Amino acid sequence: MPTIVVVETSAGASKTLEAPSGGALIDICDRQRAPVPFSCRSASCATCQIEVVEGAELLEPPAEEEQDLLDVLEGPASSRLACQAKVKPGPGLLKIKPIGT
Repeated sequence: MPTIVVVETSAGASKTLEAPSGGALIDICDRQRAPVPFSCRSASCATCQIEVVEGAELLEPPAEEEQDLLDVLEGPASSRLACQAKVKPGPGLLKIKPIGT
């Protein structure tokens, strides 16, 4: 079962989520009230941009639409859009940090 840690550096806290069967990262965060902001859910606003601090291998590779927006944003190489990122099922630790915190 993937464990997801959302690191909130500005608040100095973190939140740990469990994702037993994987799935859309934003849905997992939303269901468990994790502090990842989002708006459109369609890879057009970048509100949900995150930095993957650890465990990038637990995410499916970005689809073309997500990659196109990430290229425009010029964020860290480890950034993803939570609305588009899919968590693979299986064990592991994924640490993410919302961009801008």
